[in-house]
Amino acid sequence: MLTGMMFIAASILGLGESPSSFGTTLALLLTFGGIGLIANVLIVYVVLQVMAERKQNQERQQKLHQ
Repeated sequence: MLTGMMFIAASILGLGESPSSFGTTLALLLTFGGIGLIANVLIVYVVLQVMAERKQNQERQQKLHQ
């Protein structure tokens, strides 16, 4: 899969079937940058879910103590 992505990036850059070091570097940067972006989105999603659940728990506790 990674090799295929590198060849796609290399072909977009017009580097043919044998990617140069620039094409390989660019493909790796795009790959790991994308992984980092996905990881950060998931982390933000989890944090937002935890905050929403905490708010619900606090509201429930307030209703029980009234």
